[in-house]
Amino acid sequence: MNIALLVLALGTNVEVKSRVATGQELRTEVFEPAWRLPDALWMPAKDADRLALPVSVPALLAERFEGSEPWMRSVGDIIAEHRRRGGDHRTLELVLRELATGAPAAHARAGKLLSEVLDARELANPGWNPDLDQHDDGMHFGPILARNKSSDEPWRSQSGARTFHQAVTFVHADLDAILGTIHDYASSVRDPGTSYERLEPLAGSLLVGKSDALGDFAALRVRVRSDLPFPFTHYDCDLRVLHVLERGTLVTDIYSPSRDFYWFAGKDWYLPVRASDGTWLGTMIVRLSGFDLSGVPDGDDDRKSGTRTALGSVRRRAEASFAAAGSIPRTIEGAIPAFVATVPAKVR
Repeated sequence: MNIALLVLALGTNVEVKSRVATGQELRTEVFEPAWRLPDALWMPAKDADRLALPVSVPALLAERFEGSEPWMRSVGDIIAEHRRRGGDHRTLELVLRELATGAPAAHARAGKLLSEVLDARELANPGWNPDLDQHDDGMHFGPILARNKSSDEPWRSQSGARTFHQAVTFVHADLDAILGTIHDYASSVRDPGTSYERLEPLAGSLLVGKSDALGDFAALRVRVRSDLPFPFTHYDCDLRVLHVLERGTLVTDIYSPSRDFYWFAGKDWYLPVRASDGTWLGTMIVRLSGFDLSGVPDGDDDRKSGTRTALGSVRRRAEASFAAAGSIPRTIEGAIPAFVATVPAKVR
């Protein structure tokens, strides 16, 4: 009996367990590393340190500022002060006003981003609608980036839209809670703004191991089918997911070779946020993503809506999972935490 029939027979969620694999098995069974987004594909030719969130956010987290108060010296210190005062949106307004007066350079660099990622009132609303771009949904979107021309495959052959969109959110959770949330497909089918007919991690596809080219890795395949608005029916997506470490930072690459897409690929960076005294505060997730559905007139607003749905839902559920586990950090950087992939018992 295959895993889908087993789920239907039992009526309960089951878990896809990991198995140890080689780099060659990774390449042939789950994830072809050539599909990892090369920097040259999305990096702006000018002002990358200002326009590209994967460049600007790590630099901002490492920056130190001069200010009239000790809590103004770094982004982490500002977040800690906001949390110390209660962490609500009124406190945020006061903190940012004081920052503008006491450390204008810090406010100019970080004020807008913090005003959006630290105000998540609407995200906490049970009726949150990710189709709406709202200032208090806990996410900040950077400018649309051009997909640069490439002479290398598979990118040279990819047609369709030639843009990437990028977003960042701050998650009060560790990497264990975040990866556990990402691969909890039994919960993902109920996320707001989704219309899944199928969301099924494939049995035997959750591979963990180490290769000469990538170092430590964890990867899996997920079979996805989702409804589309009339007059379209649905799309199918053979989603490939790869977790690796880049200079100690956990990153996630995704792509799909599905014929329903001209192309579909993306990357997440999970950046630990610390106060200047080293106190860990949470994880900044930076997402870069691009796709174009074949034969469907989707635009950049539709793609941003998809990012809000996925990234916002990960933040909501990961923070709840971390709190339920006692809010004690486990893995915060330098490793890929172990996780399982849950198969939904019944897709709505």
